[in-house]
Parts: sequence; structure tokens; C-alpha cells
Amino acid sequence: MSQALRRAAAFSALLLVLAVSAFAQSDNSNISGLVKDPSGAAVANAKVTVKNEGTNFERTTTTNESGFYTVTNIAPGYYTVSVELAGFKTFSKTRNKLEAAIPLQVNADLTVGQLTEVVNVEANVAALNTETATVGKTVEQTQIQNLTLNGRNPLFLALLKPGVRGGALSGFSFGLTSGGFAMNGGRSQDSLITFDGAVGIRTRANGTSIGTADLDTVQEVQILSANYQAEYGRSAAGQIRMVTKSGGRDFHGSLYEYFRNSQLDANSWVRNQSAATNFVAPFRFNQFGYNINGPVTIPKVFNRNREKLFFLWSQEWVRFRREDTSIQRVPTLAMRQGNFSELLGPNLYYATPQTIIDPSTGSAFPNNVIPTAQQSPNGMAFLRTYPQPNGLYAGNANFLQVRPNPQNQRKDNISLDFNPTQNQVFRFRHSRYEWTSLDSFRGGFDFAITDWSRPNRTASLGHTWTLSPTMINEFLVAASVDRVYIGVDRTGERYLRSRSGINYPYLFSEPKEINDKIPTIQIPTLTTIDGGPYPAQSTGPIYQVSNNFTKIAGNHTFKFGGLWEKSGQNDFDQINVTGVPGGTNNQNGRFVFDDVRPGGAPGTRVGLANVAMGLFSTYAEIGPRSYTPYRGQMFEFFGQDSWRVSERLKLELGFRSTWQNGYYKSLWGNMAYFSPAAYSTSNAAVIDRATGNILSGDRFNGVRIPGSSFPEAGRARVPAIASGQFDRLLDGGNAFPSENQFDIMPRLGLAYSITGKDVLRAGVGGFISRPGVYDSVFLGGNPPFQPMASVTNGNADNPGGASRVAFPQFFMTIDPAYRIPRSYNWNISYQRQLFSDTTVEVAYVGTTGNYLARERDLNQLPTGTTFRP
Repeated sequence: MSQALRRAAAFSALLLVLAVSAFAQSDNSNISGLVKDPSGAAVANAKVTVKNEGTNFERTTTTNESGFYTVTNIAPGYYTVSVELAGFKTFSKTRNKLEAAIPLQVNADLTVGQLTEVVNVEANVAALNTETATVGKTVEQTQIQNLTLNGRNPLFLALLKPGVRGGALSGFSFGLTSGGFAMNGGRSQDSLITFDGAVGIRTRANGTSIGTADLDTVQEVQILSANYQAEYGRSAAGQIRMVTKSGGRDFHGSLYEYFRNSQLDANSWVRNQSAATNFVAPFRFNQFGYNINGPVTIPKVFNRNREKLFFLWSQEWVRFRREDTSIQRVPTLAMRQGNFSELLGPNLYYATPQTIIDPSTGSAFPNNVIPTAQQSPNGMAFLRTYPQPNGLYAGNANFLQVRPNPQNQRKDNISLDFNPTQNQVFRFRHSRYEWTSLDSFRGGFDFAITDWSRPNRTASLGHTWTLSPTMINEFLVAASVDRVYIGVDRTGERYLRSRSGINYPYLFSEPKEINDKIPTIQIPTLTTIDGGPYPAQSTGPIYQVSNNFTKIAGNHTFKFGGLWEKSGQNDFDQINVTGVPGGTNNQNGRFVFDDVRPGGAPGTRVGLANVAMGLFSTYAEIGPRSYTPYRGQMFEFFGQDSWRVSERLKLELGFRSTWQNGYYKSLWGNMAYFSPAAYSTSNAAVIDRATGNILSGDRFNGVRIPGSSFPEAGRARVPAIASGQFDRLLDGGNAFPSENQFDIMPRLGLAYSITGKDVLRAGVGGFISRPGVYDSVFLGGNPPFQPMASVTNGNADNPGGASRVAFPQFFMTIDPAYRIPRSYNWNISYQRQLFSDTTVEVAYVGTTGNYLARERDLNQLPTGTTFRP
């Protein structure tokens, strides 16, 4: 066990004495204040009652000798605060809006009189923030309901907070997205989205959301953009926290539909160019649903006063139908027969006339026609795979196609709130999100188009237990899963290579995911036929267990807690879709044809004619695909003190510590990285300058596999492990490719009331990110677990008949000195109340980031790159 891990374990044991160690990122908050008599003196031992106006749930406490009270760990909503003490009239202040994660101050000035007399006050709409240095904003129900959102995605309400950039509030968005927000300089992948405490960002590169909140069920959207309290972690940038409504004492429901229709649109300029499309493209967007909420009650039997159990249920559907237009360049009918005579004069394909050379004689083919006997069956099949031209269009294009792009979406949400006693609250939230889509094109054509399915889930169960007026425990367990299933549309069998007569033998004998799928075909002056990297799939589970413990002592509110999380990615989508020079992202192969072949190999000097003769420059193919179950753990713990120093000054003193695996491991052991320390110059690979291929040396020079042995699960499932020939690459360490890391970050803030209408706030803090599994650096997709082979200057009818070469490995790795990204925030702000419903605020926020992930291409240079002598 490392020294960092021992320190983390020792400190966590101390926390366990105070509370069950767990996740401490609650959407609850607290109400506090000072109670004074008419002379301004503090009033001790006054009874304070805080009552939820929606559910009638209430908590009581008493003021201390300083007249201070605090009620912690209560759900967001509107509250009535009442203060009672003999000799004074009862004070009651209604419509106090408590926001998620932002404490609220409600002071009370008592008036001499009888308890039976009540002084009623209604809270101001705009209140000064005198309780925290957090830089944040809450978008509440009124704004959510009244602001127009194109697509009804409440995530984009974050743009209402100054300092949040990315996207547009008016942009059309109804599906999965992280918004691409940069919050006060923080990177999007270091931000966090939560749905009622459950993580709402997928583990694959933290790239997009797991679900999309139903706008009509959102109580508020909390934006924490900088310097938030120590109880909030798992991110080095901002946080967007969605809080779902609770049911109330009365039944409520709604039914709705929003729509857009092409009957209201104008046609595009491009579509007007063709008689076949000189009408408005069909466009249908229908978003409809319903919701219902209220008490769960059986008259005279259970919950008779409608104060115990409440529910909310909602469903929403989207039906989005539109058509996309693709304009491309394809071979002519004559070219499909081997007749390239059109190239002898002005043409769509080259700027100057082209003469085709017979590579066997060096002489020109008569009239640029390649005899049938010299044509390649597979090369001609490649040309025939292209659709036939159907007109002339802008940019020397001669093919236009219109195809549908249908998308469907469904959201189900359930919310349950149970108050078995006045001291206990249970909250359950579950969201089911499903999205399907069929792409219109891939690379401009309708071959191997992508069929998407995203059946995602989030859920959380929380328990808040008031042990006494000064001790509160809050427990949370949550789970999220992101599922991505990427298929190939089988309709009409357009994906089949055999439809046009393609039948070349593969380099790898193992079956493909789709054995009869078309390859990728890259030809000069034509649009590439893209067979694509799919089918594929990945699922990302996130499991959390959690607990907070709060202790109120005088003017101090101490809070302790932590986070344990296990997450990962079951990844069967580890092909780098950008490809590699001379390589492929298509398991069924990628052909590259050039006008001039590498190394001066024989050719026709015209890429189109090289296709007809099957003379490719490079061909690459992927062998068996790799499935890697990545897993990693994180443990965070924190301590903080919210200290009411005086009536004017509030301090927040805290820290947050993080222990986490440096990077994810594979449960099967099938991942590899590059170690500069293991690289041997005496066994360096020697590259052929003409072709870029390996002539000699160890292709696995410097490659290491984490661990001292392979797990049995890997030996039973991974051919490269079962073969035993790569045991020599084991690095002898543990299963993780980098060291575990332990960090402690401070969180400090203050709020000072200069006058009753002026507040100065300042804060500084450090924040640790929770990196996801990288989206374009796949340690599990590296050789030898996902092999790739390439040949150069071969014939399309038998690619393996060419000189099979030791192809330079396309390798992806992490930094050998890998560090978890982190950031530091500092801020100062001034807020002034102008009127009862108007405040103005001026703030400065600074952010700096360290160890931020970036990518650099350290692989081979493209084939044909000139070498320095």
C-alpha cells in the first residue's frame, strides 16, 4: 500500500467515527439567522420553526446565547420561518426561497406582545447573499416556466450565470449534451452535471450528459461556477445540479405538446438548385408529454393529513423527422466500364486532361480505355459501388441524394418523498432516458449508416435523519449508467460489400463483426466511400455510496463527509475514428488509391484508373476487436466549518481531500502503454523510407502491459493473452498504468455585510477533477490486443498477396508522469440591494488549471514524407 493510500485510510477511519463514510454532495442546504429584541440585543432560547410550504414538513430548533440559529440539511423549496418566545409576538416570515447548495439567512426582529399575536412578513424577491462566498446562481421555477427554450433542455439555463460560456440559450437542443460550457475558464470535461445527486456525465471522456431533465419536473437548476463549499467535489470546474420537484399536499397535473413543422419554413438555396428538391424539406418536431404529482394517501387509513408520502410521475416523448441533402462526386457510367476517355478533355475530376498509362508497357491506353482483361474485378466493383450520377451541381458534383434522419426520444421520471417522522426524510429519484437515431449518411453516402441507441439511467436514494436539533446525518446512494449501442443499418442491405461484387480475401482469418460489410475506399477526386468503424458499443457504470454528518456548536456549523465511487467503461468501441496514415478505422479494411503510388511503384498515373486495375497504394485492416472492462475508484472526504463570527461576518473554512487511481485498469488485463524507460535504442525499429513500413527491430519496443501476471478472466477471453507470447511485456507492477494519487485542497470564503444593503464576499479554493476514460486514447485498443495489419502497393483482388509488412504500430498512451487535473479559483464580489426586488452585483473570478489533459500525435509521419539526409 502506498504512503498516500495509508494516509487516506487513516483519515477515513477518523471520519467513520463521525459518520458512515460516503458521498457528500447533497442538493440540500440550510437556513440560519439571528433573532433580536426591539433594543437590538440577542434573544436566546427562542423556538424557531422552519416549515416547507409545499409539504408541511417542519424542523424546529432554538437560538443560542448569541441569538443565532441554524437548520441544516433541508431540501430546496419555499419555507416559512416562525420564531416564538414568551413576552413577544410570534414572528412569521413566508416565501423564503431556499436554493440548492446556497445557504439562506432569515433574521427575526421580535416585537413585545402576546404569543397569540403574529407579525407576518413576506420575504423579498431579491435578497442579499450574506451566507456564502460561493459563485453561483439558482434558476428557479418561475424562470424555468417563463423562459423560452428551443427544445426544452433546462441545461442551457446555465448560460444565465455570468462567466458561463458555450452554446446559445436560443439554440435548438433536446437531447444528450454537456453544453460544452466553460465556467469561469474551466474546461467542459472538468465540469459536473448531477441529477438529484446522481452523476449525469458519462465516464467516457466526461463527454456528454447521461440524460436530459424533463423541464416540467425541474424545481431548480443550480449553477456552481467557482469557489463552492468543500462538500462539493468530483470536478475541477463548475457544476450544474438539477433538482427534481417533490409532490405536494394537493394533486397537480399537466398535458402538453410543442411542435415545429416544415409548412412554416422556406426552402434552402441548395435544394432550390434541383427540380427534384425545389420544395421545403420535410421537417417535423413534436415534443409532448404529461406529468402528475401529489400525495400518496388512503383516506382514513394512511397519510390522512397528506404530510407523509408524496409522488411525482412524468413522461415525455420527442418525434423528430427531417431530411438531409448530400451533394457528392461519383464516377460516370463510362468509368464503371473502364472507359476514362472523358479525362482526355475538360472534365469534372481534374483541372487538366489526363492520359492513362499502361503500367506493364509504359505506353498510353488507346482512348484512355482499359481492356477488360486488365481490369480488376474488385477494383471495378469499387467503382460500381458508387451511386450513379444524377445531374450537375455546385463544386463539380454530379450526385445528389436526400435521405431521412429520424430521431426518437423518451423520458420517464419518478419522484418519491417520504417523511415517516418529523426527524426523518427519504427521497427517491429515478430517471429513464432513451434516444434512438438513424443517420442519413456516412461520409456523404448511405452505405453502412449508423443506427444509434442510448438507453441511459440515473437514480438516487437519500435519507436525512435529524438526531437532535444540533446533529443531522444525511445518507445518499446513487447510480448512473451510460449505454451507447452503435449499429449499422441493415435496411435494403446497402452495407453489403457483396452487392457490387466485392469479394477480396481478408488479411485476418478471424470473423469480422459484420463479415460482408463494405470497406472504406479512398479515391482521388471522388468522395470517399466510408464503411466506418461500427458496429460498436460501450457502457459506463457509476456507483456511489454517501453520507454527511453535521454538528451545530454555538455559532459554528461543522460538517464532515466523503465520497466513495466506483466507475468505469465496458468498452467495445476502441477504434480511433480519425484513423492513422496508412491505417484504418474500419475492421473490414481501407483502400487508398493515389495518382502516383508510393516509392514509384507501377501505376497508371491516374488514381481513378488505378482503381479499375486494382492498384492500391495502401490497404489496412483490423483484426479481432478488443473489449476492455475499465474500472477505477475514488474516495473523497471533507471537513468544513460555517462560522457566524458576528452579525455581519460569516466565514467558511474547509478542505477537501481526494484519493483516486491514477488511471483506470482493465479487469481482464488487456491494456498496454508505452514506457520510455523500457525503450531500447539497440532494438529500435528501422523504417523503410519509401513505404514507411518496418524493416527490422522490435515492433513492441517500449510497450508495457500493467501487472505482474494476467488475470484468469483475461486468459479465458483475450486471444493475445491466451497465446502467452506477450507475457514478456508485463511491467511487474499492479494492474493500473499509473500511480494512485492523494491530494488535499483548501476551500476558504467569507461574506461580510457592510451595511444592511451591501455585502462583500471573497473566496479561494482548490478543486480536483474526476477524469473519465479517454475517448481517443484507448489503452485497451492498442496492439497486441487489437492488431492492425497493412500492405503497400498491392492488388485489390488479393491484398494479402502483396508483400505483407510489419506495419508501424498505431499506439495510444498516457503520460508516464500522469497527474490528475486540478484547478484553483479565487474571487471577490460586491452586491448591493437597490430596491426590495432588485440587486446589483460586480465580481471578479480568477481560475488557473494544472496538469490538464491534452493530446499530441507522436506516431509515424504519413507515407511519402521526405526524410532529412
